[in-house]
Amino acid sequence: MFKIFALFLMCSIVNADLLLQQRRKGATLKPLSACCDIPELGDSKHLAECSNPKLPGPCNDVQCVFEKSGFLVDKNTLNKEAYRNHLKKWSEAHSGWSQAVERAIADCVDKDLRQYLDYSCKAYDVFTCTGIAMLKKCPESAWKC
Repeated sequence: MFKIFALFLMCSIVNADLLLQQRRKGATLKPLSACCDIPELGDSKHLAECSNPKLPGPCNDVQCVFEKSGFLVDKNTLNKEAYRNHLKKWSEAHSGWSQAVERAIADCVDKDLRQYLDYSCKAYDVFTCTGIAMLKKCPESAWKC
């Protein structure tokens, strides 16, 4: 009888501890982007070249990476074929992300969207759109929240 009581008590303590851990985690108002662990989309060589020193402003570093990657025909024109091919190749290397990439291609490559910064920046528009599209189709395995 004592063994059954001890087992019951131990199970109750473990369950109570798990419930407390869940309650401590609590609600969060983090941006959804913090909840999806999207692997790095850029080529490490180009990222390094555009990070040393880090270029100021919301556009300059993204613009630099897009230019070095061949994703822009000029500052205001996306090289759709190059960017589409990059996303598809990236998807092949990152299991579970094909739906997210297809969404990004449909929303951000096949359409001409504007993210409305105070100044025009095609690289920022496309990159921001890509992040949002990928977030919308984030695989369950990458979801952290």
